Amino acid sequence: MYNCARTIGNLSIHRYTDGPRYGHQGLRMNIVLTNDDGYDAAGLHAAFDALSGFGTVHVVAPKGERSACSHTITLRRPITVERRTHAGYGISYAVDGTPADCVRLAVSALVDRPIGLIVSGINHGANAGVDTFYSGTVAGAREGAILGLPAIAVSQAMRGTEPNWPLATEITALLIKELLAEPLPGPGFWSINLPSPIPPDARKHVQRVPLAVHPMPMTFDRSESEDGKLMEFDYGASYWLRDVTGPSDYSVIRDGGIAVTAIPLYGRF
Repeated sequence: MYNCARTIGNLSIHRYTDGPRYGHQGLRMNIVLTNDDGYDAAGLHAAFDALSGFGTVHVVAPKGERSACSHTITLRRPITVERRTHAGYGISYAVDGTPADCVRLAVSALVDRPIGLIVSGINHGANAGVDTFYSGTVAGAREGAILGLPAIAVSQAMRGTEPNWPLATEITALLIKELLAEPLPGPGFWSINLPSPIPPDARKHVQRVPLAVHPMPMTFDRSESEDGKLMEFDYGASYWLRDVTGPSDYSVIRDGGIAVTAIPLYGRF
């Protein structure tokens, strides 16, 4: 069940009384696709290919990289949007803003049809545990959930080699097909993390797990100017050296599995 809570621009935004319900399998819908790596990122192309079988994909992405921008929104300057015609995407939009800006603009101004799903990714790099607070990609999905829309963030771990994007596309499409049919128990969104490399029998390695609770290592390389007045700190810790307590999204992708996590908007489901 859902109630139409309000209208933004000319679009009805539906808030679900018992959590977002995803579309029935086979039902074509309007999908908004964003990311934080930018309009030209390979992961965005892979996500577009994964989503094309589910409906019309509207690409609304930052024009450049906005990694680790968290849930920043632009309030004190105009946001420039460039309408582009991409050979694969068709009409799409490159936005001088953050992923959260992209979703807000898509919903309120750029997509003039009812939106059935927000997808953010495929991110170049994992977004496990506390990463979800820093990530612009995850914020894109979270913004969709805030607006009452079903939303999924997808991230691809990186371990020195270029990801197998065709395989990432294939497994992303399979997982989204499953999640589209599964309602969340309350307001929230899904996060998918793919390992590096993705195993050939990837479907057998999918696990439903919670977010990791341990922070990333806090190691900075420090340098100073000759007079000591200016300091520079360069983050130098390894992503893969976190503590682990029990199964989590981080431990699953570290060990070569695929992590699927339900993230509530407000505390717990």
